Amino acid sequence: MKAIPKKYPIALGLGFFIYCLLEFATALNQKIDSNDPSTLFEVQKGEGLNEIIQNLDETFNLRDKFWVRLNIKFFWDEKVFSGRYNIKPDESLRELLSRISSGDIKKFRFTIIEGTTSKTALEKLIKIITDEKLEISLSNEVKNIFNSEANILPDTYYFSGGDDLNILIQNSKRVLKNYLLETWRNKPKDNPLKTIEEALVLASIIEREAFLNEERQQIASVFLKRLSIGMRLQSDPTSSYGFYGGYGKKIGKDVLRDNNAYNTYRIQGLPPEPICFPSKESILAAITSSPGQYLFFVAKGDGSHAFSKNYDDHNKAVKKYIYSK
Repeated sequence: MKAIPKKYPIALGLGFFIYCLLEFATALNQKIDSNDPSTLFEVQKGEGLNEIIQNLDETFNLRDKFWVRLNIKFFWDEKVFSGRYNIKPDESLRELLSRISSGDIKKFRFTIIEGTTSKTALEKLIKIITDEKLEISLSNEVKNIFNSEANILPDTYYFSGGDDLNILIQNSKRVLKNYLLETWRNKPKDNPLKTIEEALVLASIIEREAFLNEERQQIASVFLKRLSIGMRLQSDPTSSYGFYGGYGKKIGKDVLRDNNAYNTYRIQGLPPEPICFPSKESILAAITSSPGQYLFFVAKGDGSHAFSKNYDDHNKAVKKYIYSK
């Protein structure tokens, strides 16, 4: 019987070593078995990389788990971010783990539109949480933001969880406060508004009345003129808000005659609180405008308004743009 040449065990050992090296080097390059861009993988708070690998294996049936774990043990940072992650088409395990380590978490989009109410915004937020099956309980801080109007700026917010959402909302509250304070420094002396709170109320009325950005200051000047001479504001949106708590429904005689704190056809001066989320542009118009020469305006039907200095001219404009249709 011939002896096995010494070069064969060496060759076998070298081949095995190369095999192990290749397995080790390529283990994290395997593709996650998902072609659906809506597929999500969730990392729970407190989970480490070993638990994450175990969950990935149970969900996507990883191969070469021994080599995957060896890679993780020796060459991977233990830092991970909890949250939901989209599994991208043809994404490798290495790419996914890199995103988990950097916190590239799926963000949920929450948009507050200028001129809408807090009630509408809260309903939209709750719908996102429900539809996405997010385990989020709204904090008292967030709930309080939506208990009244205009506590934050209308904007698009992206959040991944409850803590993230709370931070975003609180930051926006501070941004609004700082913007109001900064803008208030530029208030003309003849502007009759006495407080920042009054400015926010007027800004919300302007937001509901103005369709064109270039008319915001003109509309502001009308309301400021009325305030300065003690004339009622007579703004339809305030009547709608006071009667319905929102917008979109018919503004008839019952609405205009209703005796509530927001109906500026019945009350003197401004309503007690804002009636919607005003934009920065409306806030700017409310604070930096002066009482103008016009006392009335009526919608033309194309987004613009006809402005009048006296009641007779206003009646003519109403007949032209409202009753002639």
